[in-house]
Amino acid sequence: MKYKVIFKKGNTGLTVQVPNEISSVAILLMGDVQSNSRPWLDLLYRVLNGESIHEECTGNNCTLEIKKDFTNITDNYSDEDNECIIETKELVKIIELWTAKINSIKK
Repeated sequence: MKYKVIFKKGNTGLTVQVPNEISSVAILLMGDVQSNSRPWLDLLYRVLNGESIHEECTGNNCTLEIKKDFTNITDNYSDEDNECIIETKELVKIIELWTAKINSIKK
């Protein structure tokens, strides 16, 4: 993986730390994806597999603009202009890793 991602299990559940330049990814994982990554991954795979050239979706906290090479993630509630651009394949890897960690805690 290109980015350093750290998962921590605490009293309130799993948290994630990511580099500042992709801070919106942490908000996406902890606020929108949580334990149900399937709808998010389905859209990402749809674009990566060429079934669609562009997808856009909005969750509780973030909006994603998904293109084959890059995905723009916007934190909808940030006081600052908090958005990041991340390689779509890297975002998929991070979400898959998050899902595996969440599922391992549930067992």
